[in-house]
Amino acid sequence: MKTDDILTPAETKVVSGYVSGLIGKEIADKIGISYHTVVRHTQNMYEKANIGHSTNALVAWFLETNFELDLAEIKRRIGAFVLLCIVSFQMVVTDFDDGFLRQGNARRVEARARRGGRRGKRKDDGETYEIEM
Repeated sequence: MKTDDILTPAETKVVSGYVSGLIGKEIADKIGISYHTVVRHTQNMYEKANIGHSTNALVAWFLETNFELDLAEIKRRIGAFVLLCIVSFQMVVTDFDDGFLRQGNARRVEARARRGGRRGKRKDDGETYEIEM
């Protein structure tokens, strides 16, 4: 692996644990070292990789370095897909809510007119209709 030249064998074991989805305490138990040693190895890797203090960034760096992945392109594609889903969902919900609310308001006006025994007015698409009782 390309990171073998950069990381010590112990750091490689720790980062492999992060790649597997483990947290620091689980990594410590798995390789038989203390949690504080895992934290120290992690901090050393942040400095060696010149990345922020984020295990997600560390895992991304490890995968990009060893497997020559361009995660930036994958992130853009996933981001575009998620954005498309959000916009599509928002359009569906907005259309549904708009018609539902208009219909709900008309029902309330009709019910109020029935309860009061008087004429009520209902707005529907900008026009006003009278409701006879």
